Amino acid sequence: MKRVLVTGGAGSIGSYVCDELVRRGHQVIALDNGPSLKVEHLFDSGRFQFVQDSVLVAEVVERLVSRCDIVIHLAAIADPKRYVNEPLNVLNVNLKGSLNLLDFCSRMGKRFVFASTSEVCGKNPNVPWDEEADRVLGPPSINRWCYSTGKALIEHYCYAYGQQEGLPFVIMRFFNVYGPRCDDLGQGRVIPIFLEKFLRGEPVVVHGDGKQTRCFTYIEDTAQAVVELALSEAALGQCFNVGSDRETSILELAQLMKKVGGFDNPIVFKPHREVFGDSYEDIPRRIPDVSRIKRVIGWEATTPLEEGLKKTIDFYRKY
Repeated sequence: MKRVLVTGGAGSIGSYVCDELVRRGHQVIALDNGPSLKVEHLFDSGRFQFVQDSVLVAEVVERLVSRCDIVIHLAAIADPKRYVNEPLNVLNVNLKGSLNLLDFCSRMGKRFVFASTSEVCGKNPNVPWDEEADRVLGPPSINRWCYSTGKALIEHYCYAYGQQEGLPFVIMRFFNVYGPRCDDLGQGRVIPIFLEKFLRGEPVVVHGDGKQTRCFTYIEDTAQAVVELALSEAALGQCFNVGSDRETSILELAQLMKKVGGFDNPIVFKPHREVFGDSYEDIPRRIPDVSRIKRVIGWEATTPLEEGLKKTIDFYRKY
C-alpha cells in the first residue's frame, strides 16, 4: 500500500485517478481548490481524504507532501479560453504551484509524477510525436502558448532535479482526455463544448474548417495509465505520451457525436478568430507515438471512441 497525494484530485482526471488508487487499496489525499462533488463517493472508503486548498500555499503543500510516498501532480489551469484571457493566472498556477511541489518532493525524497501535455510539442508538423519530438511554438506575444511553455518548463525542472538532486520522477503527456464528469458542459475542451450544444438543440460550432485532428483518450483508460506509471519502477526518469493514436478530425468528431447521440442539430463553421480573438492559434494535427508506454508498462488505450462518446453522452443526459 502506498500513500499518494493527488493534486487537482477533485478535478476531471484527478477524481478518476483517486477512484483507481482507492480501488487498488492505496491511501489517497486529494488536494483541490475546487468543490469535492466529484470525489464525495470516496468519503466513506476509509482510504481517502479531501483537502480543499491550493498548490500555491506552501505550508499546506509541505505538510501534505510529508505524509505521502508519491505525489501525482494534476492541478493546472488547462482551459484554452483561459490561456487567452488569463495568461498570468495560467502561468502562476502552472509554474509556481509545480515548483512548490518539486522543491518539497526533492527535499523529502518523494516520487513526483507530473501531468504535462501534448501541447508541449506545439505545432510541430512531423506527426506522430514521440517523447523526444522537437517543440515548435509561436511567439510569446501569442497568449495561446503560455500553457505549453509553462508545462515544458516544469518538464525541464523534473529532469534538472532528477540529475542534480536525485529526484525520482515520471512525466506524462496527456492527449485530449474526455469522458463522464470530465468537464462542465460548455467549458474546457471540445467534447463538452459540443455536447452542451447538442443537448440544448442549438447549432454546433466547428472552428475553422474542421479538418484539424486530435486523438481522443477515454478517461478510465487515462486513469489506469496514470496509476500504472506512478507505481512503476521502470518508468522513473522518463516521459510518456498517454493517449490513443486514432486520429479524428474535429468535423468527424461532431458528426460522430451527432450520430451516436441521435441528435439532429445543424453543424456550422466559425473562424477561430471570432471565438478566441487574435491571441489563439490552432494546431493542425496532434498524434502521439505511444510505443514507449506500451513497451515500458504494457498500457494502451482500449476504449473505442464511439463507445466512450456514448458513455459520455449518456452521463450528461442524466446530469
